[in-house]
Amino acid sequence: MQQAYKHIPIQLHSQVMACLRLHLAQANTLLQTNYTEPTITYRSKGSIAGSAYLTRWEIQLNRTLLCENGTPFIEEVVPHELAHLLVYKQYGRVKPHGKEWQNIMRTVLGREAKTTHCFSVSRPTYVYICACQEHHLTLIRHNKIQKNNTQYFCKKCGKLLALK
Repeated sequence: MQQAYKHIPIQLHSQVMACLRLHLAQANTLLQTNYTEPTITYRSKGSIAGSAYLTRWEIQLNRTLLCENGTPFIEEVVPHELAHLLVYKQYGRVKPHGKEWQNIMRTVLGREAKTTHCFSVSRPTYVYICACQEHHLTLIRHNKIQKNNTQYFCKKCGKLLALK
């Protein structure tokens, strides 16, 4: 087994591979091709559910969204990213969610051609205070403050924000 999924529960990885194999077999039959399985990797990338790396024949999935959403994530994102790879093999470089991709999604994979997901993306925040209230800052802003690269001031009272 690949090391690429060592932080993913085996049952989720098995579901990903089953979904991939089902849709790839369907595509190979309808397109009369013999495409091999793409590599599957898992990384967290904020709100991006997945990415298709066309020339590497690879699908990268957001491990956090996968673990939080399970089967609905797999059934939506795996065919979506596979469709990008199939379009590249069939048509070369074209508009990412253009007519070719929409056609592959609908007629070959039998899926709705949705371009965005609606999975909840949880982001940690850090509580900072001023003279009048609490402020919830993102990790990026928190890190900028911690590295002494920037300061943030309250728009109401004008005081410097400090970590609670």
